[in-house]
Amino acid sequence: MDIGKQITRYRLEAGMTIDELARRSGVPKGTLNKITGGVTASPTIQVMAKIAGALDRSVADFVDGPKAPGLSGEALALARDYDGLDGHGKRVIRAVMGEEKQRMALNGAAAAPAFKVIPLIGNSFAAGRGDPDFGNPWEDYQVPADSGADFAVRINGNSMEPYLPDGSVALGQKRAPRDGEVAALLLDGEFLCKQVCQDMVGNLYLFALNRARKDADVTIWKDAERSLTCFGTILMERVPLPTDV
Repeated sequence: MDIGKQITRYRLEAGMTIDELARRSGVPKGTLNKITGGVTASPTIQVMAKIAGALDRSVADFVDGPKAPGLSGEALALARDYDGLDGHGKRVIRAVMGEEKQRMALNGAAAAPAFKVIPLIGNSFAAGRGDPDFGNPWEDYQVPADSGADFAVRINGNSMEPYLPDGSVALGQKRAPRDGEVAALLLDGEFLCKQVCQDMVGNLYLFALNRARKDADVTIWKDAERSLTCFGTILMERVPLPTDV
């Protein structure tokens, strides 16, 4: 489902008019109409964060989940050629494919690995501090079909090394992180990838895994008026919470 249709669905589920959504989000009605009408297919992360907040949703709720298994460029080219054949040609191709599948099964040939496509969110998630590219919210990223990942993020900076090296792609699931897990976040319009922990009062602590970069730690006090969106939890080995805070 495209972003515009998702916005409309969530808006209707909330019993909200387009005018009310514009008022609550601060996004002009004209802009909303362009997004929901498909004119603007890729709104910026900043705009989506405002719309998601007004609908009591996370930006991650608007990111498509895993798509159908991905096809190689060669497979797509063959599919286009197949569509251009007449009925006889299509029957011949199907017959040949059937014979080849039987041959492979008899010979014990392994089937080609299956893949699925997940969104690679943003240009990069800063492990420290950085300037995100809001003009490219997400792009397709291919992973094995049996992967539990719902999305991927590209790491920028060294504050999460050696666990998440600079330039690497980390996979994540669209679920809230537990204490000690690493989350992909959008804080005040800035991408962050940090280990999270919340105290009993409700204060939230975001830690750099590279403790030589604890200058990149962030504390969000309970009553602080800050804009925070969680995309989900990074899939990785659990790392103990720091003791040098």
